[in-house]
Amino acid sequence: MMNYKLIKESLAPGIRCFIYLLVGIILFESCGSDNSKNEFTGNEGNTTNQYLLLQQSGLSKITVTGNEKEYRFILTVKKIGGKIDFELGAKLETWNEEQLAIYNDRQKTSYKLLPTSLYSCTPGDIVFDQSTNQVDVEIKFDPSKIFSELKKTNAQYVIALKLKSDIIKVKESESDMLLSLFVDYPKVSLSPSNVYQVSVNKDDTNVKIMTSLSSQLNDESIGSWCDFDCKLILPNNAEELVAAYNQLNKTDYELLPQNSYQLGGEIHYNVGDSQMEGMISIRREKLTVKYYLLPLQLIGTGNNNVMYDDVVHYMVISRSYQNPIIDQSAADPTVILANDGYFYLYATGGNVPVYRSKDLVEWKYIGSAFTAQTRPSWEPMKGRAIWAPEIRYIKDKYVLYYSWAVWGKQDECHIGVATADSPEGPFVDHGCLINGKEIGVRNSIDQFYVEEDGKKYMFWGSFNGIYATELTDDGLAVKRNTDGTPVLLKKVCGAKFEATNIYKRGGYFYLFASIGSCCDGLNSTYRVVVGRSKNLLGPYVDDKGGDMLQNNFKLVVNKNNTWVGPGHNSILIKDDEGTEWMIYHSYKADAVADGRVVLLDRLRWDENGWPYIKGLEPSNSGLIPVFK
Repeated sequence: MMNYKLIKESLAPGIRCFIYLLVGIILFESCGSDNSKNEFTGNEGNTTNQYLLLQQSGLSKITVTGNEKEYRFILTVKKIGGKIDFELGAKLETWNEEQLAIYNDRQKTSYKLLPTSLYSCTPGDIVFDQSTNQVDVEIKFDPSKIFSELKKTNAQYVIALKLKSDIIKVKESESDMLLSLFVDYPKVSLSPSNVYQVSVNKDDTNVKIMTSLSSQLNDESIGSWCDFDCKLILPNNAEELVAAYNQLNKTDYELLPQNSYQLGGEIHYNVGDSQMEGMISIRREKLTVKYYLLPLQLIGTGNNNVMYDDVVHYMVISRSYQNPIIDQSAADPTVILANDGYFYLYATGGNVPVYRSKDLVEWKYIGSAFTAQTRPSWEPMKGRAIWAPEIRYIKDKYVLYYSWAVWGKQDECHIGVATADSPEGPFVDHGCLINGKEIGVRNSIDQFYVEEDGKKYMFWGSFNGIYATELTDDGLAVKRNTDGTPVLLKKVCGAKFEATNIYKRGGYFYLFASIGSCCDGLNSTYRVVVGRSKNLLGPYVDDKGGDMLQNNFKLVVNKNNTWVGPGHNSILIKDDEGTEWMIYHSYKADAVADGRVVLLDRLRWDENGWPYIKGLEPSNSGLIPVFK
């Protein structure tokens, strides 16, 4: 039998030699002299071991200063390989648009070719002789001319070149050079920090428009290199811009009338300045109560060494207010339009602070309803305070109803009444109107007065049911039977509610109330709800038909990220255009220590006749009420 092991061992050295020989042939072929089929290009008929390349191939970024007169960039072309016996020629060709488009697509860039008229390459013909292994090519340009071109196009320019030769090979991977040009120039823009929401509530409102100068390459300003001027203008196509803005943002703003404003003069920069302000003056008398839009653009006025951001900025202008309308603690507000044409607001706190306004927006503190000497003194008890005042004008007197209460003692909470000849006071106290213990309603606070069919009613209560009773003709006492019992005592809402307020509209009585915790700062859950009835005394139901006696309701306004615990609204006030307005209190989420400040919001009505505040949350601003 043949010994296979012996044969295998005798053949192994020969096989290994054959494999080594084969690998050597393959390597020889792969390293052959004809590199033109791999990474070298050139004249395939002139195959040598020499080739050319660009020492600075690929993308190079340079920064030049816009006010320089000349800039030189040296590009080196190198010859690799042995000595030559004759001259070799090459040249740098400019990329075409198609080549750059392919590059931009691949690199996710947006370069544009710098026009060849703006730079030069010297020498134009690159020549190598026996003693030359490299040639320097000078790329030269005038930065100020490129700067002028940038002002027209705002493009990112490159000089893109390719090394070519018909005589000697060129290493393909090092044959292209892109010189990306960053011109460091002063650029003036409208500051992005400007507030472009403008409320016009004075006869003449002057608005500062800040401009800033910065370097093209740095976010922080480097200061101006020269004196120059710029100014704000209204773009020529302003009407079209407003229409496009409205379509994009789903608004219906009008272009600000030209006779209602005046743009300031030129904005002057001195050397070293980095910020300067412009001005626009707006005249209130020319504006109706609506939203206007003013497109603004910045232009230069004669200096060629500065660029201007031509982006259009939009200013929204309106006769509007900002919440809060009273930026200090004035909880449980009640408001009346007095005979002198002013609105007066009374609130919880001390001796009942009093504020006055002509338009429900601008309020001025004028004093208090009571003084230390005239404040109520009946049923004295430690901790007793005046809460939730309610003001009415009855039989030639300003009648102030108030809660005379002690925190945490529901059986010690009653309702008092005072009168004055003037809304400013002095108010004379008449003592107790409703004694909570005597009438059998615990926590007798948060009173609300309303008239209907020649009768006068009081609604009140807090988390023990909302009750109604009838008052005497002068509003200073509960109307009673001969036996001393009230002629009316009816429960109209369950134990979830307080701060009643009733408003008649379109055949319905709308009973507004507040639910939740009123006074826990950021933890407050207070909010305004509503039900309605065909009759003043109920039954009041929500939009699903649920009875408020069973604690059903529909939401009117709730908290958001800015406002917490909105509630206890005053009687609704209708302006001269028929819009109803609601005044109520709320905490500011970022300044709870300020107490419950006063907010104003337009009351809206849905298609089924239910009231709500837009978004079911307090606003930060809105168009002002209209009083002619």
